[in-house]
Amino acid sequence: MTATPPFALFVLASQSIRTLNTVLQEAHDDPSVDTWWWYLATLDYRAAPQRKPDGTGQIGTPTPVDPSFSFPFVEKGLEDVAKWLRGKPRNVDLDNRYFGVLDKEAGKSGKVAICRLNDPKEKEPAWCILRDADESTLFLAGLPSDLDWNELVEIGRYTLEL
Repeated sequence: MTATPPFALFVLASQSIRTLNTVLQEAHDDPSVDTWWWYLATLDYRAAPQRKPDGTGQIGTPTPVDPSFSFPFVEKGLEDVAKWLRGKPRNVDLDNRYFGVLDKEAGKSGKVAICRLNDPKEKEPAWCILRDADESTLFLAGLPSDLDWNELVEIGRYTLEL
């Protein structure tokens, strides 16, 4: 299963709008990606990118982020994120398995925790690795379908700081 954009980006710890704009812009500016692949997740599925009948691609959240953006996932955990992703309607055009997280550490260091949703039978809802914002979407774009995520996580597993 390859990753398909856009990807949900969950803000689990307070961030400034400036930080969000920086992370989104850096992820966008990679010349090999050059699109808005991160969608700032809200509780409202209707606000998320919707599948288009003609099959054309969707985009995530462009900058600048509206200063009134609320942070519905702050102080929530990966269990809440997993529930949101598993509960999204079929018409919501976001990757079903891979997503991003900004926690305390990632946001202030210009990084994104890239996570993979685990099977519901797993003890943990997701496993994450940390990448610079400017290489986060390129990393997702290059995920091979035969990637052994477990092996990758063993090398550089990231534990969220909420």
